[in-house]
Amino acid sequence: MSAYLAISGVVVAAERSFIMLSVMLIAVLFDRAALSMRNLAISAMIVILTAPHEVVGPSFQMSFAATAALIGAYAAWAQRREVMPAPAPPARSFAGFLAHKSLIAVAGMAATSIIAGLATALFAVWHFQRVSPLSLFANLAVMPVVSFVMLAAVLSAIAMPFGADGPFLYAMGKGLTVMMAIADWISVRSPVDGVGLVSTQSVLFVAVALAIGAMTTTWLRLLALPFVLAGLVVMGNVETPDVLISEDARLVALPITGDELAVSRARPNPFTLDNWRRALNVETTILPEDVSNDAELTVENALDMPPGMPFLCARRMCFARHLSGAVVVTTPSADIAKSACGVAALIVIDDATAPDPCNDPAVVVVTKQDLARVGSAAVRFDSSADKPANILFALDAKDRPWHAQRGFTREARGLPPRPEKAFKSKPKPTNSARSAFSDKPLFGKPYL
Repeated sequence: MSAYLAISGVVVAAERSFIMLSVMLIAVLFDRAALSMRNLAISAMIVILTAPHEVVGPSFQMSFAATAALIGAYAAWAQRREVMPAPAPPARSFAGFLAHKSLIAVAGMAATSIIAGLATALFAVWHFQRVSPLSLFANLAVMPVVSFVMLAAVLSAIAMPFGADGPFLYAMGKGLTVMMAIADWISVRSPVDGVGLVSTQSVLFVAVALAIGAMTTTWLRLLALPFVLAGLVVMGNVETPDVLISEDARLVALPITGDELAVSRARPNPFTLDNWRRALNVETTILPEDVSNDAELTVENALDMPPGMPFLCARRMCFARHLSGAVVVTTPSADIAKSACGVAALIVIDDATAPDPCNDPAVVVVTKQDLARVGSAAVRFDSSADKPANILFALDAKDRPWHAQRGFTREARGLPPRPEKAFKSKPKPTNSARSAFSDKPLFGKPYL
């Protein structure tokens, strides 16, 4: 167990499992209940004390939510069996006995998947803007393969000291290939995938409902229902951003229609772009167009262009016009950005040393130094044209000491990037040089 924790990189889910199992084993030694909400609370307190920043992460929230829901459901089922004991099993043949046990095992796996899936669904939607309606069928289909893979992994670890782990690792690889094929097959046939942003209030309501349902043991569980309904009602109460800016200031995106997202780079970062598309629930990406040869398409004429115009790039500057009419400009230099101060509502400068070239409160200027300090940004344009855009940074909080190291990077300090040094290989000594070196006496004395 300790070896697995070290191999996994001490991630929160593995750390929670390690602490949980340790607490359970200690509870067994002292003749206490091993699987209880108290043990889960002890594990949560230890994780919070050792890594408090993980509380807002998906691993902590989804791991503990699923475990709490399973413990609460198991306690409710055990309580029901005590009140209503099951009747004596009827006489069955051996085949009927095997079929009955198999059905119970499948039902148990299905119930586990449904409970854990429902407990973590909203957290997954909140963090990843994705939902998996066919996760139950995927888990049931993959579970036998997972058991086979785990068996092969254990056997390979046992056979590894003897150099006989090859066949087991080969079988393990084939099992993983089957798992990926099943996941891909079900993912393609999933009716829903991306769902867009959900409100924070909805997640808070559902978290309260989960806590009430998992910790109470009487009719008080019904108190969780109003919170679940409130979470469903306010789920869509969220304002989507008008512009998204990446942390490195190299990529800017804005929705221009209901299903199109315009980006400022011809080769955007795939990971960032995929996250933005899921958050805004759009499918089509509009790449920028090079208009360097068209003298009429300049940033000075951007206000004459129709709203919803994608990015046009010319002379080291890209500009677009949002559906609200606001002009968005990206450029690598403050000097180039000066020409856009009269028309732009938002200017993004990919330079940590750049000052504000406009000095106009109506124009929001975001530099690489700002993003290096407080992370990526989301911008919303005000309905009133005389008010500046509202900007929200990802890490714009003063009470998070685990982000203090961001202030010591070169970009956060407003310094230019380090100059790239050309690598020069040392010339190899020629034969004459080697012979000249060999003629030199050792330690200043001639050879005897």
